[in-house]
Amino acid sequence: MALLPETLQDGQLELRRWRPAFVDDMLSAVTLSFADLELWMPWAQSVPSAQELRGVLSEGQTAFDGDREWNYALFERISGELVGSAGLHRDEDPDCPEIGYWVRSDRTGRGYATTAARTLAGAAFAYLADVGRVKIRMDQANLASAAVPPKLGFELFGEENREIAARGQTGQGFVWVLDRAKWTAAAG
Repeated sequence: MALLPETLQDGQLELRRWRPAFVDDMLSAVTLSFADLELWMPWAQSVPSAQELRGVLSEGQTAFDGDREWNYALFERISGELVGSAGLHRDEDPDCPEIGYWVRSDRTGRGYATTAARTLAGAAFAYLADVGRVKIRMDQANLASAAVPPKLGFELFGEENREIAARGQTGQGFVWVLDRAKWTAAAG
């Protein structure tokens, strides 16, 4: 059984763990948002086929069950529509997992990325006893993404040189970090 719940709720969003059954809704969201996603996301340099996306969702399901990463589809509670995706990834530093997110282009500006990041940070601290910090990284030119961490109490930990892997990227990144003590103090 995975360490994180299959479903997380926070206000206007319900986060549901990736499932291959989401392929049509996810493909629709990616296709609708492709012009924005290809600027920032290395994985979005071409629109995936349904078969490719089904494989990604299936691999995500295996990683979730293996407690390596926890990817969720974002569902708008009022409409029931899939409006993005967010995940918590332990790839580089198991003690400081990274939060990633994207929101469907027609749903940006509603606070969904902030809600998803807040929900995942809370889940990391609630369910992963070995996690002392969580981080969010992005290219410095991605101003919308860079606006999310400070709203949640993350502190700018530093800047990093990054490989340019998408058209909008500059090769300069921000690393934001939130530690458990600060999260707990703010929640208490």
